Amino acid sequence: MRKLSVVVVLVMLGATLFVGQAQENQSRLAYSRGQGTLRVGDERFEINSVIVKLIADRKAEITLASDITVFVSATWSNHGESQQEFDLEVTGGATPGGLEGRGKVFLSSDGKAVTRLSLKGVSRTSKRIVEANFEAK
Repeated sequence: MRKLSVVVVLVMLGATLFVGQAQENQSRLAYSRGQGTLRVGDERFEINSVIVKLIADRKAEITLASDITVFVSATWSNHGESQQEFDLEVTGGATPGGLEGRGKVFLSSDGKAVTRLSLKGVSRTSKRIVEANFEAK
């Protein structure tokens, strides 16, 4: 009976690790409407919605929709053991100069919605500060 208990525990542990690894190795697409602010230098824009695509190769594509639409490229990593919180390293944007900075994205428990997003960086060409903060409704 004791051997059976040990086998069951090992199988459950292996399944948990496999599910965690599978979630880490698959792409996720999350979208939310809400409120936020995009600041580019002295200009401010209201963010209406955000789309975040976390790609299996640790790349991320972020779209901020406001009066203007901003595309941001980044790499992502898990924040601790959380499957909903991700650290972002901003590596570029739609323009050749791009952005350089950091941020965080928080997803809903099902991983299909963005609950919060924050980014802060600097334009490589204009050296203007770019900052975005968003919260879903």
